[in-house]
Amino acid sequence: MSTDHSEDRPIRVILPAGLPNLTPAVARGLLAILIEVTEVPVLDGPAEEVDRDG
Repeated sequence: MSTDHSEDRPIRVILPAGLPNLTPAVARGLLAILIEVTEVPVLDGPAEEVDRDG
């Protein structure tokens, strides 16, 4: 890659008009990723797991 910035071109980013629909499983996965990359303490969840997918 060249460090010569004389030929810089604008970057075009195309974004969707709305948010995509997420399944509950995908939403939980994304939430788990967000929790892992933040330093926010997470409160304890319910004592037993509830299956909301089925």
